[in-house]
Amino acid sequence: MKLLSTLLASLNGFSVQGNIEIPISAIDYDSRSCNEYSLFVAIPGSTVPPIDGNTFIDHAISRGAKAIITNRSDLQLPKDITLICVPDTRDALSRVSNAFYDNPSKQLSIYGITGTNGKTTSTFLLKSILEAYGEPTGLIGTTGNFIGSERIASTHTTPESPQLCQLLAAMIRRGIKSVVMEVSSHALELKRVNGITFAGALFTNLTHDHLDFHGSMDNYAKAKKKLFDMLPKESIAMVMGDSPYSYMMLSETKSKSKYMVGRSRAFDIMIQNENHNLSGASYNLQFKGTLPEYHQGDVEIVSPLFGKFNVENTALCAAFARVLGIDDSTIKYALRSSDGAPGRMQRLRLPNGALALVDYAHSPDALEKALSTCRMVLNQAGRGRLTVVFGCGGERDETKRPKMGFIAASLADRIILTDDNPRNESSERILLEISNGISPELLSKVQQIPDRAQAITEAVSSSLDREIILIAGKGHEEYQIIHNDYLPFSDIGIITSLISTHFLPQDLGED
Repeated sequence: MKLLSTLLASLNGFSVQGNIEIPISAIDYDSRSCNEYSLFVAIPGSTVPPIDGNTFIDHAISRGAKAIITNRSDLQLPKDITLICVPDTRDALSRVSNAFYDNPSKQLSIYGITGTNGKTTSTFLLKSILEAYGEPTGLIGTTGNFIGSERIASTHTTPESPQLCQLLAAMIRRGIKSVVMEVSSHALELKRVNGITFAGALFTNLTHDHLDFHGSMDNYAKAKKKLFDMLPKESIAMVMGDSPYSYMMLSETKSKSKYMVGRSRAFDIMIQNENHNLSGASYNLQFKGTLPEYHQGDVEIVSPLFGKFNVENTALCAAFARVLGIDDSTIKYALRSSDGAPGRMQRLRLPNGALALVDYAHSPDALEKALSTCRMVLNQAGRGRLTVVFGCGGERDETKRPKMGFIAASLADRIILTDDNPRNESSERILLEISNGISPELLSKVQQIPDRAQAITEAVSSSLDREIILIAGKGHEEYQIIHNDYLPFSDIGIITSLISTHFLPQDLGED
């Protein structure tokens, strides 16, 4: 319990009607979760257009809420209900949530990672390095939230602020010292992390995605930039310099420790001498003479994660860890031992010599990078067919569908279009819009199998020796959203079942 007056001390520019010296048992933004002495914050919904949270105030009161934060001062509420009017209810939700849980971020070293692609893998990599260094580390992200090795299921990449602060407080009680957090553009735009103190921020890249929410790439970039704008002076700001948005991310940050990583000599930390194969990648990370002396010199990195994009992920985390003061031997050991995140270019070897890769790629850039990596490996081997199984989410950004079709047709030998969370949209419409990006002379390489299990089965059962099958879009997800129902489904589970049913199991060996 906290006194309402204590929570309101975290806010500015508000007005009050009623008693503020009352106990508060919980912070709620969903009226269905309210109980006796809840503080209900009437935020707008995250849908487009947003639902007005004020319409749920009466229900919150009926459930036991004793105080309401709203942006409307004209509401007539029962006399025993305290009304707090603020200009921005989402910001207020974050501020009072932090106050309710005693500002947990101030007791932790929190490192936020943002970008279109690579966030999830990078959080797992940085967590591995910190733990190898002996730092008890939590993780918050797409595949779940982790207190050490314990996984807690999550519904958002970055939780809403009450759940986020509650989770951070639980981590403190469990002895966690550092937290690696995926910070999504939605979370930044919806102010879920307002009031969180970050010890560092990392930026991976920015490419076409979520334009159904942000409206434009410019707005999308501005949302990502907010993470760097909220950094304190003593924090670390590090970006992959290969992105055209990298300089923008650093342009207004207060951080005094700013670094750029990439393949150009113009960057502070440079990737060079890359080698790639199906067993992973190796490269040198050169810390330039412009850095303090203790940050200079080369580090040779070897990782089981393959692909140029994973070189970027490992390089970003290795560079950040070195700036934190972690020794090179620990960094090298952690990256050599880490398999990254589940459902991110996850390998499943088929006994007939084919290789299935399950990846979360669901944007044009991510699909292109995944397919380009597969094509590079096949070209090095001198033979092998490349098949891709993918779809696009229903009721989401429609403009990326033909772009992804074009990319698939440009890089793959065989394309199987299928469902990927169609929601309330017609599968046929989604697959047609993807096909619209494929030139007529290449449509012969396309099959449409809406049932995703059947599509994966077709790809696996007809695979050839040395073929790579990229199954893209869902990665770690264990459900398929059809209409409004979350039905159990796993790409990895389907492939594993096919191997055990139709093939003899075989471990992934060296190539």
